[in-house]
Amino acid sequence: MDLPEDQDEVMWCWKKNNKGFIPTPRWIRAETAPLGKNATSVLCVPPSFFSLYPSSPTATMPELIVPGAVLHYETFGLDGPLLLFVPGADGRGSVFHPSAQFLAAHFTVVCWDRRGYSQSFLVGQQDFQHRLQTDADDAQRLIVHLSRNGTAIVFGTSSGAVVAQQLLASHPKCVATLIAHEPPAFSVLPEQFQLQAYGLINHVYSIFRAHGPDAAMDAFTSGLSEGPDSNMMRYCMDAKRGDEIRANCLFWFEFELRQYTGAPVDVEALVKAKEKLILVAGEDSGDGPGVGPIKAIAGQTGKEVLRIPGGHLGYMIVPEVFAKKLLELLSQ
Repeated sequence: MDLPEDQDEVMWCWKKNNKGFIPTPRWIRAETAPLGKNATSVLCVPPSFFSLYPSSPTATMPELIVPGAVLHYETFGLDGPLLLFVPGADGRGSVFHPSAQFLAAHFTVVCWDRRGYSQSFLVGQQDFQHRLQTDADDAQRLIVHLSRNGTAIVFGTSSGAVVAQQLLASHPKCVATLIAHEPPAFSVLPEQFQLQAYGLINHVYSIFRAHGPDAAMDAFTSGLSEGPDSNMMRYCMDAKRGDEIRANCLFWFEFELRQYTGAPVDVEALVKAKEKLILVAGEDSGDGPGVGPIKAIAGQTGKEVLRIPGGHLGYMIVPEVFAKKLLELLSQ
């Protein structure tokens, strides 16, 4: 989905606090922006890259320099096949830390911040029109950099599953197995349901621009029943928690909410690689709206939807049983 012609430019500034430099977006109206109406963005890097949080004692925290970004990632475990987690929503790899601790004995687990989120800094001008493919390319670069055999098991959740499916479609040789968990890929839905889904997304985005991220997040989660999933989702995207979360939240609303939910899915490529594809939904997700796209993909690829513990955020809320089920799926 292309950015609208009146898309604002974003000047990313860097605010220093006692933990380092935090990316902070500054919005500039398109008609007054220095590079003109059709420019995508201007970005700059801080004088140096500081860790925002102390490292986990069981993880290493290196960085990989790629075109247009410095990717921050953490690895858990010293041996075993590479398992790459692809986060959704606010883009932080740390959301997988609870599950990674239970999987480190079996895999070399990689948790990474997708570019533009948390500690994966953007460098120079970005091509936001092709950001989904760039995310998939970043995942491929991490796999090539870290894997002994050039392949990885990949688990993608939510918009991270959209990225993971694009990875499998465009770089199938680097994916040993892909587990796609509840991707909000509305383009695979029947037209009637597509229109409903896009209407909701556009409504949420309009609230974001008019009233800010907190009001938009309330609208986004309004259709969810109260429970661990909805509470955790609001907490993870609560812009009041600090500069890092606020920057992640703003970045997601502006550059991902509409674009990734509206991106076409290369179903033909997924069918060609279907032996590598595992489609999953949370047991607690039932037949809710978040499960519609994964069911549609299953129907179009001839696969079935398997159930894993928890709901949309089971890897955070029930990490131990989630990890056990993941091991079970991968051993079949």
